Amino acid sequence: MNVLAAAYNVVSDYRGGATALAPLLGKSGSTLSHEVSPNCAHAKLGLLDAVKITAFTADWRILQAFAAEVGALVVPIHSNAGGEADTLAALGQMAKEFAELVSATGEAMADGQVSDNELARLERETGDLVAAAQRVLGLARARNQAAKA
Repeated sequence: MNVLAAAYNVVSDYRGGATALAPLLGKSGSTLSHEVSPNCAHAKLGLLDAVKITAFTADWRILQAFAAEVGALVVPIHSNAGGEADTLAALGQMAKEFAELVSATGEAMADGQVSDNELARLERETGDLVAAAQRVLGLARARNQAAKA
């Protein structure tokens, strides 16, 4: 999915659509609809508006489309606060993400070819594993810093 299509879908899927989302950006619904319209040759959404839309909607499709177009991964960053239960849960999540990456890789490689959809899934699964590992490291880092205080 390209960035403009992602932006259109994020705005359209938001509860109330462009009419509800636009005031959060200081725009009218028709202006926002025009800026993300795939049918408009002059459609353009500003970078700062794209960031605000992503933050307001908690929908990462614009960011993921941008990353895909430049050959990058999106890695979510989570809070590093947490106790022992959080650390064990984070470690369990990391193991789960690794298992999902192994499974997706096996499925993608089974026929000797990797489709665009399979590659996109592998990229998502890899990003999820990296994010989970970063969460575990963040929790360890927080404990390390707390011990120094």
